[in-house]
Amino acid sequence: MRIVPTAPFAPVPLLFLAPPRDSEFYTFLQEVHRIVAGDPTILAAIDADLDLHGQRKKALRIADAQWNEAQHQPLPTIDHVPQTVATQSLLLGVGRPRTEAYVVYLFLIGRGFFGGFKSSEGTTLMLESVTLRVFLANQGLGLPGRSTLTELVNAISAGTREKILDAQLRAVLSEGWDDCKTLTQDSTAVEGNVLWPTDSRLMVDLVARLCRRGGRLDIFGLPNFGEPRTAKVLGAMSLLDRDISLGLDHPKNARSRRLLYRKLLKKAHRATALLAPQVERTQQALRELDVLPSLRVRAERLVKWLETDLENLRRVVLSCEARILRGEKVPVGEKVLSVSDPDAGFIAKGGREPVVGYKPQLARSGNGFITGLIVPQGNASDSCQLVPMFDQVVRRTGVIPDIVSVDDGYSSALGRTTLQTRGAKVVSISGSKGKKITSTADWDSEAYAVARDNRSAVESLMFTIKYGFDFGRVARRGLENVQAELLEKVLAYNFCRLAACRHAADIQEAWEEAQAA
Repeated sequence: MRIVPTAPFAPVPLLFLAPPRDSEFYTFLQEVHRIVAGDPTILAAIDADLDLHGQRKKALRIADAQWNEAQHQPLPTIDHVPQTVATQSLLLGVGRPRTEAYVVYLFLIGRGFFGGFKSSEGTTLMLESVTLRVFLANQGLGLPGRSTLTELVNAISAGTREKILDAQLRAVLSEGWDDCKTLTQDSTAVEGNVLWPTDSRLMVDLVARLCRRGGRLDIFGLPNFGEPRTAKVLGAMSLLDRDISLGLDHPKNARSRRLLYRKLLKKAHRATALLAPQVERTQQALRELDVLPSLRVRAERLVKWLETDLENLRRVVLSCEARILRGEKVPVGEKVLSVSDPDAGFIAKGGREPVVGYKPQLARSGNGFITGLIVPQGNASDSCQLVPMFDQVVRRTGVIPDIVSVDDGYSSALGRTTLQTRGAKVVSISGSKGKKITSTADWDSEAYAVARDNRSAVESLMFTIKYGFDFGRVARRGLENVQAELLEKVLAYNFCRLAACRHAADIQEAWEEAQAA
């Protein structure tokens, strides 16, 4: 009979601790280190971002201290020496040791490697990684806490993330892994961190969130919403939403569904009428609020959310009345598609199942590196992204691609001509639309035939990054945050591609040496 150990996680004395050298994460981290060792200005940029983050926090602390001092002004008859807090600068002093920029850099890239921290899984894998522990220990660095890591990584600016991508591409060119003379571009649908929108659910969620947030205003010194009838209206709306949802797939119930929506809209109008005065009262109270500046910033943000939710509720009601009651087609731009992410759009691409999220653009080099990323807001047309992507790739690499190959979604005579005038020798747009704007001589030429055949390589890239790096969905919300998350995954992909190229070169070299022997 085996005995269950009483202390299974007691410290184990180890004389040597080495990382598993055959792991993908080990080779990945080697490439990550190689890039920053070749361009230390990346760490300087991260330090600047962390300084700015610290200065913003310090500015609020100073403002709070000044506010507290103003609340305790001495009587006129008492001599008073003003505190020095009012004259403090935003220069960061020496306090607790700050997390090293190198550690933040590793976790920024590591988050992309694990597909983003959609839950605690990615963080846990990194914190428990023997490879990472050894990697940092050899530099005398330790691991900060989970919440600290998330805060610091999120503080890194878009410019610094792009600086890392630029450094990757410089390494690709200088080491001869690619000449970046070929550019293939495509877009893909990325699922946002949102629920599938229905008018009934959106109305219920918006009213519920207004009530929930309105009941917590006292935390910031503002009066809570004081209209008890709103809760009763919300309860009735929830029941109607349930009945609508249960009968959505039955065409014979269209008349009943319209009747339910009519009742729901009546309740939504009632909820709007009850909530609008509450929001106005909160706006007035905010103007008169005298609290710590740090608390006021949070109060202003919450009131702004209340105003936005109330406006979105009105928009959903109007679009629902037009669509359901009057049978009118409402433009997507006038719809509210998400309660949690206002920048998400309705993406229907290539006959695939539509998603609510984003449609990023990726540029692929001839040897499979990602040389450009554009994340437009909503469902932007592909044809409008052709020239901006070309310009971005040229700016990043300093190379004008000879060959540009895209599908017919990018068909634009002006765009094609623009790329040609900027130095592209072959601008191949596949499909019937592309054929119409391409001369017969060009279309039938061998160069254009090869470009059309090679365009499918970008589909392989899309598959790899979507299923290997979780590029097909995002955890963060809002355009800026989504851009940051997707760029992290692009950076991780490029590091893995660098490792794969280096490994293939080592195998080839070993084979050649064996043949020579």
